[in-house]
Amino acid sequence: MAEWIDAVFQNIDLSMFSFMHGLAVATGESVGAEITSWLTYLMKFISFFAHDGLCMFALGAILMLFRRTRKLGACVFIAVCCGGIITNLTLKPLIARMRPYANFDHLAETVHGWWVMVGEARKGEGVFTSFPSGHTTSATAAMLGLFLASKKKKYLFPVLLFPLLMGASRIYLMVHYTSDVLAGLVAGTLGGIAAYFITKLIFKKLEAHGENRFCRFVLDFDLVEWIKQKIGRAKKAA
Repeated sequence: MAEWIDAVFQNIDLSMFSFMHGLAVATGESVGAEITSWLTYLMKFISFFAHDGLCMFALGAILMLFRRTRKLGACVFIAVCCGGIITNLTLKPLIARMRPYANFDHLAETVHGWWVMVGEARKGEGVFTSFPSGHTTSATAAMLGLFLASKKKKYLFPVLLFPLLMGASRIYLMVHYTSDVLAGLVAGTLGGIAAYFITKLIFKKLEAHGENRFCRFVLDFDLVEWIKQKIGRAKKAA
């Protein structure tokens, strides 16, 4: 399967790598141990936010602490989980596509040098975990879940640009092919849609059992109100 994907998308993948390499050179990147381009720093910064989905999980967890944003947070959290199941637990080990900088039977002869040029990204990334892009999957799932669960969608259209920036950063850093990123966008979209319906079902069940103390707590708890209550009790005790 990996060999077939390599062959089908070879021209697209190499063309996009060449374009990104041109951007790196145009913004001052040079071969060596030190990063010399502001664009490389920016791409690494963007890429950091979806490392193992941790920032996306954190976003979901923070939103769940407040009653008004609990559904949003739950949908984000579940979306990242769904995306991880599709990509990290299913497709990556099944397809086992080699990363571009390591695949010497495909593009590595060209791309490996470019990869070194932009700081070798994250050296700890698994060599056989290229397809789909986990970073792109995580970012797409989280942002789409946030968008779908929101009642004020017109204010959230900009968040849908984040997955595209994430995908671009992964190609720029030479750790994923363009085809990996496209597959990540699809996987993340499926994860976000699945999470939206799962979240609706969960909250429908919680609201149907509102008399249950646990369900009521899940629906009504708010961190700000809890802190205010604690401060009020402390003042009374004093």
